[in-house]
Amino acid sequence: MASDDMSRMRVSDAERDQVAEVLREAAAQGRITLDELDERLDAAYAAKTYADLGPLTADLPPGGGTSASPVPPVAGDRPPERRSDDVLVLRAQGSTVVRRGTWRVPRRVEVHNQYGSVRLDFREAHILDPVVEIHINASWGSGDLILPEKATAEVDVDTTWFAVLREDVDSIRETTRTHFVITGTCQGGSLSVRYKRPFSWAGLIGLDD
Repeated sequence: MASDDMSRMRVSDAERDQVAEVLREAAAQGRITLDELDERLDAAYAAKTYADLGPLTADLPPGGGTSASPVPPVAGDRPPERRSDDVLVLRAQGSTVVRRGTWRVPRRVEVHNQYGSVRLDFREAHILDPVVEIHINASWGSGDLILPEKATAEVDVDTTWFAVLREDVDSIRETTRTHFVITGTCQGGSLSVRYKRPFSWAGLIGLDD
């Protein structure tokens, strides 16, 4: 297949996740900043074709356990999870934890993934309770929590050790809205709690901050 034809091919969720891993590793090595990591992760998860993914790792060298282009996914790469009617526990180490689209959100969600990346998108999820507790341990990694529009959140996460916390959601609870109570630890990493921002290439290069 010609390279131009390949660049127009659609990418899979696994390939988006793999590029996210490359970016996370690059940030851990100091090749890109945490701000650049957040911007490129947004672009990676918004990518539709290989042409969209390619520029995100074009300036990163191959090797060191990373790859500059997507490769076929390995089966069984979802993090272990334990679920009950009231609690969902996701455990990984230095990996990628992603939940998006249609998924079931119980009263409490716990995520343990140090040195990795966590992305929980609640916009299309089935949320079972008016109040959802999120406990996250994403130290020395990154966390991205995308809330439904009009949801509110109370954030009390320990980011005292060289961490970046971004909150861009309403905090005052209203009875007609889903309310999130977010606790945990993200030392030496970055955590964002936000509504979904429209993707743009200007945002990718930091022109519309």
